[in-house]
Amino acid sequence: MKKMTSLYILLCLFISLSAQGASFNLHDRKASREFQKDSWPILFGKKEFRNRDAFKKVVNNLSKRKRNKIKSLIKELDGLIPEKILIPFVYWREIEKSQRNVAKIISYLLLDKVLILRDYADDPSYDKNIEALNTLRSITRIPALETDKIIQTLLPIFMEKGQILSGISENKILIQAIKETDLFTLDLQESLGLRQTYCLDHYGFIKGNKVKLLNYNDTTTSKIDFFNHHAITNGGVLDFKSSLIGMPDNNGGHPSFNEPIFKALKEMVKKSKDSIFVDIFLFGGTIGATLAEYMLDQTLEKLKKNPNFKLVILHDYATHYGLKDEMLPIFKYLEKRRKENPKLEKSFFLLQSNIQRHPPGIPFAISNLIPRNANTFDVLKERSSYYESKIDHSKVMVIDANTDNPEAWVGSKNWTDHSGGYYFDNAVHIEGPAAALVQHSYYSDIEAALTTDENETKWFYYQEEGLDNKKYHSKKKQILKSFKVTRKKYSYKGSDTVRLTEADVNGTIKNTRNMLIDMIQKAKHHIYMEQLFLYDPYIVDALIKRKIQQTALDIRILVDHNGNFKMGGLPNSIFLRELKSYGIKIRARNTISVDNTFPDGSSKTYFQENHRKITSIDGKALLTGSSNLNPDTLQGSFREFGVQLFTTSEIKRFETEFLEDWKDPEKVVELDILNFQAILGGHKMSKEFSRLINGVAAMLLRAKDDLEGRD
Repeated sequence: MKKMTSLYILLCLFISLSAQGASFNLHDRKASREFQKDSWPILFGKKEFRNRDAFKKVVNNLSKRKRNKIKSLIKELDGLIPEKILIPFVYWREIEKSQRNVAKIISYLLLDKVLILRDYADDPSYDKNIEALNTLRSITRIPALETDKIIQTLLPIFMEKGQILSGISENKILIQAIKETDLFTLDLQESLGLRQTYCLDHYGFIKGNKVKLLNYNDTTTSKIDFFNHHAITNGGVLDFKSSLIGMPDNNGGHPSFNEPIFKALKEMVKKSKDSIFVDIFLFGGTIGATLAEYMLDQTLEKLKKNPNFKLVILHDYATHYGLKDEMLPIFKYLEKRRKENPKLEKSFFLLQSNIQRHPPGIPFAISNLIPRNANTFDVLKERSSYYESKIDHSKVMVIDANTDNPEAWVGSKNWTDHSGGYYFDNAVHIEGPAAALVQHSYYSDIEAALTTDENETKWFYYQEEGLDNKKYHSKKKQILKSFKVTRKKYSYKGSDTVRLTEADVNGTIKNTRNMLIDMIQKAKHHIYMEQLFLYDPYIVDALIKRKIQQTALDIRILVDHNGNFKMGGLPNSIFLRELKSYGIKIRARNTISVDNTFPDGSSKTYFQENHRKITSIDGKALLTGSSNLNPDTLQGSFREFGVQLFTTSEIKRFETEFLEDWKDPEKVVELDILNFQAILGGHKMSKEFSRLINGVAAMLLRAKDDLEGRD
C-alpha cells in the first residue's frame, strides 16, 4: 500500500510537471474565430440566407430555366451540405454570382468538418478522444496533426481547394468534385457514431487552465440593511475619505471584498503587472467606489514598475435599470481622476460601450415604430434602457492577457450595492490560456466603442459630461494596439479545460443557447439549474423533450420570483405550468425584500434576486456567465459572456450546495403556479385570466422568431 501511494504521488507530480511544461497555441484558436467572423456576412448576412421563405421568394422570381437549375443543384448537394450553408452556397453560385464567396463557403465547410473532429478530440467529457484524433489525422492525411494547429496547417489547403472548386463552371463537374472530396462525404454520425455533428464554437475546447467556481457572497437581510444604511443616493453621501471606501484591512474597509466573488476581483487587480480590462454592466455604490479607487491607485503603483501598464474599463451608460444615481457618481470620479493625473490620462481609458450594432431586443414591428431622432433620444436618456433593448450586459475582468500569466473573472455578478451587493450570484475565475481569449473576444467591442462614424457617435450618452469616447479618437490606434492580444502561445496553468460562450458586439456570434441545448440533449442522470429568468422557448422545449426521452431524468430548477418586475411572477410564470406537467421540479429561492427610508425622506422597496445563471449536467459539465435564459439575451440583443467548465470537483461542489439548499425549507420555497395571479398596472388579475396571459405569452414567444424572420 505504501509503494502504491508513493507511486501515485510520483505519477501526480509527473502529470503536474508535464502540464506546467506544456503550452497552448492560442494563435490558432484566434485565427479560427477570425475566419468565422469574416465568413459570417457571406453565410448569414442576408435575410435570404437566414429565412427559408425569403430564399424561396427570391428563387420563385427567377426564370423557369434558372429555377430548375437551382433545384437540381440543391437536390444533388442535399445531405452533403447542411441547409444553412447550402442556401448561401446556391445563392452566390447561381443568383448573385460571386466566385470569391463560393470559394469562402467551400473553405468554411471543409474547416467545419475538421473542427467537429477537433472538438471530439479535445472534449474532456468524451471517452474516445484518441480515436477522434486519429480519424482527424487520417482524413486530413497529416499523421502528426495537433488540435491546436488546425488553422495554420489546414486553412491554406482548404482555401486553395475552395478556389479550385469554385472556379469550375459546370455544376455537374462541381458536384462530382465535391462528392469525391473525403471531408464532404465523411458522415460523422454513420461512420463514427458521433451524435453531435456541429461545431458550437470556433475557439473550441481550451486546455491548460486552472478554474475555480465562485458561488458565495453575503445574502442575509443584514447585508441589505448595510447597503441601505450606506446609500449614496437620496440624501446619502459618497465619501472617499470614509473608512468604508477601501479594501479591507485592520483599519476597516469594505466588507464585501472579504467575500469570495468580490475578493477574487481585488486579488486580480493586486496581482496584475501588465494590464487590467473590465467590461461591467452595473458598477456603482460603495462597492463600485471601492473598486474604482483601488483600480486607479493600483494602476499608479503598477506604472512605477511598468510604464506601459494599461487599465481599460468598458461600460454601457445607456442602461441603468433605475440605478443611475448610484452609478453616475462613480464614473464622474473615474473621469475626474483621469483628467487630473497625466499618468492616468495616458494609461487609463474609460470607454462607453457601443451597443447600437446588436439586433433589436424587442419585436421588429415595434422597434420600427420608434423614430430615432433628437427628441426621442432625450426622452430615452431619462429612462433606464436604450432604443430597442440593446445592452452590454457583460460582467468580465481580465488581467495580463499579453503575458504568460493571464487571469479572467467571468460571471453574473454586477458591481453595485443594490444589484449585486446582496443578490445570489456566481462567477468563474480562470488562470491560463482561456483567460487571454476572453480579452481577445472584446477587441471588436473596443473597436466599436472607438467608432468615428457620426451616425453612431451622436447616439452616445452623457456627451455633456465628457463620458462619450470622442476624446479618445486621436488615440484609437494606440488603444487598440495596447489592448490587442498578440502573444501566440501560453503555458499550461493546470489541467482544466473550458469552452467560452458569448453574444458578441454585433450579435453575429451567439452560441450560449446552442451550447446549453447541446448539454440538455446529452443529460442522462440529472440537470440542476439556477436562473434569474426561464422563459426562452428553445430552452424550455429542450428540457421538455429530454424529459420525455429520459423519463427518469431528474430535472430541478431554482428560478427567481421576479419581484423587481412587480407583476406577480411574470415573466417566469409563462412556462412553469407546462414544465411542471412533465415532472420537471421547479422551486424558488426564499429571497427577501426590505423597505428603506433614505436621508431625504424618500422610500423604496428593494427586492433580492436569485441572479444566478448556472446549469450543471450529470456532474460532468457546467455552464455559467452573464446570459439570462430569455430571448433578448440569447438572440444576440445583449452583449454577454460565459464559461462552460468540466472540472468535476468544482461542479460537485456546486451540485452539493444546490441539493442541500433544495431540501432546506428556509432557503427554498415551492412555486404555486396553480394559484398564480398576475399583476398588471398595479391590479391583481384573476387566476383564470392569469392562466390565459401565460398561455398567450408562451404561444407568442414560440412563434416570434418565425414571424420576424430572425436567425
